[in-house]
Amino acid sequence: MKIKNLNFYFFGDPGNYDEYNPSYICNKNLVPEILYIIASNKPFSISNYEISNILNINISKIDELINNLKIINAIEIKDDTYRLNFPVFLEKDTLQIQNYLKDIGEILCNKIISLSPLINEKISKLQCSKYQTTKRTLYHVICDYVFDDIAFDFFGEKNIFCTSKLQPDNRDYIIIAYENSKLIDTYSNHLLCSSNNYKSNGFTFNSFGDSDGSRKDIFRFFRMIQKNITDSNPFYNLSISYIKILDDMNKELIKNCGQLVNFIINKHPKYLDLCLNEKKLVDFLKELDYIDINELDNSISINVPFFYTYEKPIIEDISSIILETLFPTIKDFFENLSFNLPDLTSVKHNVPTKEIGNELWHQIFGATNEYLVKTNFVQSPEKLDGEGRYLKSITLNI
Repeated sequence: MKIKNLNFYFFGDPGNYDEYNPSYICNKNLVPEILYIIASNKPFSISNYEISNILNINISKIDELINNLKIINAIEIKDDTYRLNFPVFLEKDTLQIQNYLKDIGEILCNKIISLSPLINEKISKLQCSKYQTTKRTLYHVICDYVFDDIAFDFFGEKNIFCTSKLQPDNRDYIIIAYENSKLIDTYSNHLLCSSNNYKSNGFTFNSFGDSDGSRKDIFRFFRMIQKNITDSNPFYNLSISYIKILDDMNKELIKNCGQLVNFIINKHPKYLDLCLNEKKLVDFLKELDYIDINELDNSISINVPFFYTYEKPIIEDISSIILETLFPTIKDFFENLSFNLPDLTSVKHNVPTKEIGNELWHQIFGATNEYLVKTNFVQSPEKLDGEGRYLKSITLNI
């Protein structure tokens, strides 16, 4: 019988891809199954011996993986039994959450649409409003920058939910896990609530959309390469040493890409006039669909909206207008979370409700984004086969 397992997501910065990185540890062979078994039982009710029997794996291997999980503080151990230290959502939790979230996306969407005159007046001050539709700009500003960035600080300061968790090796992230199931995929992976960002020297290459596939963006591409390195050979220490060097190289690469994008915007160079290294960067960004090259005149165009760091106050003003309006509704929702949802797996494992609330906020703003798309208030991202729905943007350090 095939043992069920978990899929993992990480809020914050997991840091270098090493023994303290939760993505590296949680996606090791058998770890998703071990954590599912712990999650599906009461806290401190199942032992390493029982897990070993269920998985038909030598107990020494189980203990090795359990120790890896303890190092990153993913579990608590008591007499060789275990409790989860992070929010997990199983199939049985889904119906409870859906009922609790019923109609909230539509309610919040309507409140935002009522603010259209104020929002649009602010949006018109952004540089990208000159060459992008208002709906495309609103998609990135509201669905991503407001909801999946500024809102965390806003609600965190008001102590509504947790936005930060100090982890071993001085890292700062929250692990979120979902049972690997079609039911949950239908409910969770199809919501517009996932922001991928790769940052270097103030430049950010972004994509925002659902989780229904493997996006072709910079963040996921670099992570895929790192995982392939560790999975393809038995030399762990060598792989980690190389990945650390590779991380520095990638940061330099993205800094150069950001500077090149800024150069293209301001100087309008032709592809044939670029030096060899600049052409390599253009070819790289073209493969990622951030830019395009006109074959007739060799002109280079930026395919996505670009924002400037100096425009942050404008986006913060938009955020303040929206979040202050939504705050009473959100506050009411979170105040009695553990009372209204006592049977959630995470509640039973005594995971702090403010950490659970972090993921539920993703569900709330994801549902709201779906209504914003449905009402045609923001642009609808095209679904790409195998990649899901998402749109890209760039932030330039100017």
